[in-house]
This record gives sequence, C-alpha cells and structure tokens, in this order.
Amino acid sequence: MKKAVFIVLEGIDGAGKTTLAQRLVPLLRNAAVTAEPTAGPVGTALREGTFGNIPAVAEALLFAADRAVHTEEVKKLLGMGCSVICDRYFASTVAYQSAAGAADEAWLEEIQVHSVIEPDITFLLDLDPAAALSRVDARHEEKSRFEELDYLGRVRAAYLKLAKKHGYCVLDAEKTPEEVYAAAVRALKERGLYASE
Repeated sequence: MKKAVFIVLEGIDGAGKTTLAQRLVPLLRNAAVTAEPTAGPVGTALREGTFGNIPAVAEALLFAADRAVHTEEVKKLLGMGCSVICDRYFASTVAYQSAAGAADEAWLEEIQVHSVIEPDITFLLDLDPAAALSRVDARHEEKSRFEELDYLGRVRAAYLKLAKKHGYCVLDAEKTPEEVYAAAVRALKERGLYASE
C-alpha cells in the first residue's frame, strides 16, 4: 500500500462525489479533501461569476489556471505524506467545456498537460442526468448554469469517453451510497492503494 495516494472523484453534480469523498477519508492515513473550482482567487471568481459573460475558451483557460495552482498544493500535501481526495480535476474541464462547445477535447487536454499530475485512481461516478437533477432539487440548492438536462447528457457522454480513454474506474452512482462506497474500496484494494489493518 502506498503511503500517500491521490484519488480523484469525477461526475456530474448530484452523483455523490462529496458523500464518497467524506466516506473515504477514514480509510487513508492523514487524508485531505480538496475540490475544484478551488477557494483560491481564480476558483472563487469562477464560482461567483466575477468574470461575467466571457468567451467559453477564456473560461476553459481560467479553469485550467485554477487547476495548475491547485496541483501545486496537491503535490505539497502528497510530499508531506498526506493522501488527497479531490472532488473534480482534469476530466471536469474536458467534459464540461467540450459539452459547452468551448473547444474540442484534444485542445482541452493539451492546455492542461503541463499543469496536472496523474492520480493514483480516478473514480467516475456515473449517473443519469435526470436522476442527478432530482437529487440536486432535493437538496433545495440553487442550480448552476451547468445543470440543464440536455447539457448534462453531453457532459456524461464526454466523461464516459474519457473514462474509456484514460482507464478511470466507473462506479454506478444509481446505487446506494453504501454500495458505491463498497465498490470504491474494492477498487482501491485491487490496486494496492488501501489495505485494511
């Protein structure tokens, strides 16, 4: 088992990334949970819409810039022996921005190639967009501009394409949180990233 591991959780809103992240923390020694967009200056501005109605390509570059800063923080944590569980990373920009028509997937991957590191495992929590939106509605949260059924269908398709290309571990997020957690633990054990004591 590796001392410090880098785990990424991907998927559309409502898929259960936050729930899974919190459940995985006790499995790993000295684990930290991070998320994107970050709470840093660029990430905060993106979440709050500070940049206004900017071109989609510019927005993609800003997400990539936020990730570049975040990656340095992840490296620092890993270097200190702290495992990192990240809610969204490389695939989010590719899936969401390609679905929005900002640019093709190849360019979106290329702009990040020098600013990301390879996670030990990426979990894609796959969920039907209609079910995801129902979960978001049940939380009584204000929907973001990314939460529209047809658009999320394109995002899901892009995620599944990326999962096949990069070997992500796809989890069926239609299942209960307990079943999703159990599947994640099995995958971690299979890859030697977690061993029960």
